[in-house]
Amino acid sequence: GLYTFLINGSTVGHMSANDVTALRGILKEHPRPVFKFDDTQRTLSFSDEFNDCTTRSAAVAELLAQMRSEKTWAPLSKWRDELYPIYDSSAGVAVMIERAASSNFGIRTYGVHINGFTHSATGELRMWVGRRSLSKPTWPGYLDQIAAGGIGDGMGAWECMVKECGEEAGIPPELARHGRFAGTIQYFTRTEMGLQPETQFVFDLELPSDFVPVPTDGEVESFLHLTLDEAVERLKLGQFKPNCAACVVDFLVRHGVVTPDNEPDYLAILDCLHRPLPHPAPRFC
Repeated sequence: GLYTFLINGSTVGHMSANDVTALRGILKEHPRPVFKFDDTQRTLSFSDEFNDCTTRSAAVAELLAQMRSEKTWAPLSKWRDELYPIYDSSAGVAVMIERAASSNFGIRTYGVHINGFTHSATGELRMWVGRRSLSKPTWPGYLDQIAAGGIGDGMGAWECMVKECGEEAGIPPELARHGRFAGTIQYFTRTEMGLQPETQFVFDLELPSDFVPVPTDGEVESFLHLTLDEAVERLKLGQFKPNCAACVVDFLVRHGVVTPDNEPDYLAILDCLHRPLPHPAPRFC
């Protein structure tokens, strides 16, 4: 079973019983009990002395650094040196944690996915997709959007979209800024650690018919220029990373390829693409 991670009474994540046991083992040797546990309610929360973002973030950073050196949690071997915010019920940042530990804490994470597409002279719509590098720590060799990435501390979705386009596909900023915000998809990813809620900001970017993306940062092995029928076939074959598959399906729905007339589970698909998440989120504007 999972333990619920609470901050000021709000659910901000979930942690597996195995991870809780490992965390407790480290805390026994720690000078300060960063977390407290309730085995009856199956919850964990910060100890009372850690009552603001600064003290929580510093304590978690110290703790995770120790856990990384002692190889307590396997995902910490993929340390990113990138901080993810956890929000509280007032939409403020309650604590910052290392990205590699986000799956262990089961926190809500945020990212951008960009659908790069073209129209031919005859109107045929094609989609550019990337094949993930074989050296990627997660889902190597699977198909992905033309660009995608997690939103780190202090960065907005639009800024992140432009950055990822340049870093992963060599798309210059002046072209990337033609991207159009197309909504979000939300879902739970099930991992060996448990459940992780994710919100992805989706952008559609129409590219010139003669533009060819170029792998630039080692994240992408190559790019494929697929017809929508080819994209659907590769979806059926399970060649896409799961959340990237969801983004492709969302694109197909919004562009009228998947409709209630040709898909019996149309409404169920929409429900799966837009799961309500109970975790606190940032506010905008």
